[in-house]
Amino acid sequence: MDILTRPLYKHIIIESLKYCQKEKGLIIYAWVLMTNHMHMIVGSNAENKVSDIMRDFKKFTSKEILHTLLTDPQESRQEWMLNRFEYS
Repeated sequence: MDILTRPLYKHIIIESLKYCQKEKGLIIYAWVLMTNHMHMIVGSNAENKVSDIMRDFKKFTSKEILHTLLTDPQESRQEWMLNRFEYS
C-alpha cells in the first residue's frame, strides 16, 4: 500500500529517524524511502542495539501514522487503508 506518497507520512518517518539518531544513538549510513516501504543501512552506538532501536522506531511510527490517518480530515483513502490494515 502506497501510504508514503503523501508528505505528511514521510515527515513522520523522517522525524522519527532524527529522534532515534539524537536520543538512541542510531547511526544511518544510507536510507531510501519508497512509496510503501523503506530500506536502511544502519548501526548504533555501544549503548543501544540496532534491534532495540528499530523495535522502538517501528512501534512509534506505526502508531503515529495510524493516528494521523484517523485524524486527518483530508485523507480520502482512510477507509480503504484501514480495511487493508485490518485484513493484513
